[in-house]
Amino acid sequence: MSASFSNPSSRPLHVAVELSGAGRHPAAAAHTDFRIPLGLSDYWVELTSSTLDLAGDPDSVVRIRAHDLGEAQRRRDVARARAERDGRDPDSVAVLLDVEVLLADDHRGARRELARLDAGLREPRVPESISYVGTASGLVGLLADIRAAGVADGVTLLPLVLPQVLDRVVDDVLPVLHEQGVTRPSTVLGEILGRFGLTTRALAS
Repeated sequence: MSASFSNPSSRPLHVAVELSGAGRHPAAAAHTDFRIPLGLSDYWVELTSSTLDLAGDPDSVVRIRAHDLGEAQRRRDVARARAERDGRDPDSVAVLLDVEVLLADDHRGARRELARLDAGLREPRVPESISYVGTASGLVGLLADIRAAGVADGVTLLPLVLPQVLDRVVDDVLPVLHEQGVTRPSTVLGEILGRFGLTTRALAS
């Protein structure tokens, strides 16, 4: 089958996160006391079944940025075609789409939080990739759509503020994705997050 038409919808979606400072938003540090420990800045870790070697062979995992799902799918196709030209199985390459994330109890609250963060900037911030500002259930729907449409093999979530956004992802997003069969749970998630002093409601229960 052509690399361009292979669809990952039959495989579990990988969900990774990039942990950076107080969060991805440049004004995050003014709104939280949390900081990723020194030496662990920009730490990239999978939150679902840990089958990806994110720190290993760079050819096996490709991160992409895009401003809409159509562009993301085209970039995935390019990465797979490149692997095929190099004589490798395109299915051996996992393409992960960067998604900036800010979550709240409702969409209005999420937009208010983003406006509060943006108010501390001198110039308007332009998202680096697809951005989701809303609720946990909305993010569940977006990630399920990404898998179903074959847009990417996974996502790298970029929390705009830590640890609040990551807490909601672990407590309110991942369990639903696992129940729906979109993702597979990680058996070492608690250990991974513990390195950063993070304890979430789902892991504490």
